Amino acid sequence: MTIREMRAADEKFIRVPLSEIDKPKGGRICYGPSWWHVTANNEVLFYRKKWQSPQCNSNEAVVRHMPIEGCEPRYIEMVYLPHDCHDYI
Repeated sequence: MTIREMRAADEKFIRVPLSEIDKPKGGRICYGPSWWHVTANNEVLFYRKKWQSPQCNSNEAVVRHMPIEGCEPRYIEMVYLPHDCHDYI
C-alpha cells in the first residue's frame, strides 16, 4: 500500500488529550480497539466536529497510509467518548 501525502495538522482537526478519554465515565460510549493518530503531546485527533470522525482505524496499515503531520500511529485498546443523541435525530 502506497503512503499518501502527509496531511497538515491544521484547524480542521480537534485535539483531545488522551487522558480525557482513556478512563470509563458515566454517559460515555466505548470505542475500541483501534489505531489512532496521536500527537507528541498525547492528544488524539477528531476531524471537524468534536467527538465525531475520530482519526483512527482498526487496521494499522490504514492509519499509516493516511499520515497526519506531527502524529504517530498508536494502538489504544479502549477509549470512552461522550455522545449527544440529539446529533443523530
